[in-house]
Amino acid sequence: MGRTTPAIRMNFEDLLSRMRSEYKDALLSMGRRKAFGRLVEVWSAEMGAISYAESISLMDLLLLTGAVDNRRVNEELILRISEIEKRIDDLSHIPIVKVEG
Repeated sequence: MGRTTPAIRMNFEDLLSRMRSEYKDALLSMGRRKAFGRLVEVWSAEMGAISYAESISLMDLLLLTGAVDNRRVNEELILRISEIEKRIDDLSHIPIVKVEG
């Protein structure tokens, strides 16, 4: 008889359970624990892409998915900073009128 390979979802749930008990619970910083929770949300949301990439290990796919989401956040922040800098630049060209009282 041939070997049966558990579904990616089962592997994910098993790995996630181990990571929660062996890794997340060992994190000292509450901020890092919350960040781990946000990664779990991203991984869960992208299970379609993770299950589609059969030739890459599950842990590599989780790391890649986290890196892609970090890149998305970075791009959004860069755009927001650029917009804020433009507003500041626009405001810096407005003459300031002193009112003497």
